Amino acid sequence: MEVAQEVARKRKDSDVTAIRAVSEAAEEKSSSLSQAAYDKILQWVFERKLSPGAFMSQSELSKLMDIPMQPLRDALKVLEGENMLTIHPRSGIQFRKPDLEFLRDTYQFRTIIETAAARNFAQFGDDKLIQTLIDEHKALIAIVDEKGVNDEVLALIEQNEQRFHGALISSLRNEFVEVTATKLKYYIKLIQLEHFFTPPLVKQTLGEHINILEACARRDEEAAVAALTIHFKEAMHRHLRMF
Repeated sequence: MEVAQEVARKRKDSDVTAIRAVSEAAEEKSSSLSQAAYDKILQWVFERKLSPGAFMSQSELSKLMDIPMQPLRDALKVLEGENMLTIHPRSGIQFRKPDLEFLRDTYQFRTIIETAAARNFAQFGDDKLIQTLIDEHKALIAIVDEKGVNDEVLALIEQNEQRFHGALISSLRNEFVEVTATKLKYYIKLIQLEHFFTPPLVKQTLGEHINILEACARRDEEAAVAALTIHFKEAMHRHLRMF
């Protein structure tokens, strides 16, 4: 009798383990599909396949992007939480179109975070990294002088932007700041979709970066913060021309 009970117990435990494994596999697959949907939506937004301000139903978006409804819904909920779109119940979704308030709030928040980052980078940033960044900026200015602004150069400009601001943020070694900075990066990319890049404007931006980096190289915290503040004010003014 006891042997039979033990066998039944082990069989039950085995069944529970199998059910749990199947459930976990299903959850992992669902999470993977939702992440893929999230990534694809952002990619389409930044490639201008989905226009800022566009309004459509979830079923229309599902068919357009060939994304199953449940992963799509999961991705849209996350993107709404990140202020990239608005879900209107029983109506549809509307992708975020940057306006003056969006621009102001983005740069205000960015200034709060990166002021601390610039100060920290001026204190503790690696000398070799700082000089490498300065050299990369000067090399990119030379490329803009030679080639102007084409698709190839725009890709280099974006890489430079991410590497420069990423170095400042990374110096804080703060996971919460890193997550927030990623969202801000999306907002800036959204704003830049309406922005027209010209060689003088690109060189001005790169020059502002160099001013920040040179202050960091001198270990002058106040000068680094002041240069960063000027950079963001000038960037806002450049974007304001869109409106």
